[in-house]
Amino acid sequence: MKKFQILLAALVAVVMTSCFKTEATVDVTVTKAGQPQAGVDVYKAVAHGDIGGGYYKENYKEAPVKTNAAGVAHFELKSPDDFAPSSVGANEAITVFFAVFDASERCLAYKALQVKTGEKNKPVTLELTESNE
Repeated sequence: MKKFQILLAALVAVVMTSCFKTEATVDVTVTKAGQPQAGVDVYKAVAHGDIGGGYYKENYKEAPVKTNAAGVAHFELKSPDDFAPSSVGANEAITVFFAVFDASERCLAYKALQVKTGEKNKPVTLELTESNE
């Protein structure tokens, strides 16, 4: 009986983790004067109809992803968090906002991007300019 309970618990764990499936990936490169910027926090928000604008930090609910030494922040868009379960496999596009903010929560760079299910390593660049400082 104990063996059955362990197998059942393992099965439930596998089913629960398979519910969150990576549907697309995006690589956000942050540059300044054409040079990659390492250690920059990049925020992501998916437009589900409740986002008021990509320029406002309060619309970005998730923790940021830091850029690596090459200035790239890698994002995995999953279902059901990012893609609605009904759109998974339907090759539908969603709008994803990416932004960088300063310590005062002022938007330094921002882009909205259409992402379809199945897209891998879709590139987007956020350019930090002198006028943004």
